[in-house]
Amino acid sequence: MIGYFPAKPSLKKLALMGAGNVNSIFFDVQRLIELAKTDPSELERLRLLEIENLINQAPERTRKRLRGLQFQIDCKRRLHKNPLAACVEISRMMMDSLHCLNLAIQGDFKSPVENASLSATIIDFPASAN
Repeated sequence: MIGYFPAKPSLKKLALMGAGNVNSIFFDVQRLIELAKTDPSELERLRLLEIENLINQAPERTRKRLRGLQFQIDCKRRLHKNPLAACVEISRMMMDSLHCLNLAIQGDFKSPVENASLSATIIDFPASAN
């Protein structure tokens, strides 16, 4: 046994603990390292379970946003086959978000709609012969 858990905790036990619990698998770094080396699919299963638990503990009004954010993160992870590249891209997402938050706090933030040009050039297409 390493850390808090026996070799393979049951799904039921993990679900009852929930994310943010002091006994969470993610507080036991040695266990995570062991799983990464010996059973990556189990590590992935635990990661998904922790994410789901965390989202379910959030207030109802924020769950949709959290699921959308997790979708974006998962897409970045799939897009980059190299874990380091995925980490850099996810970090870039966080920095962009913090930058927008900082601008909003300072009153300088412009939404994409405000920044969009409202004028456009309309191109006439010839009528088809059919």
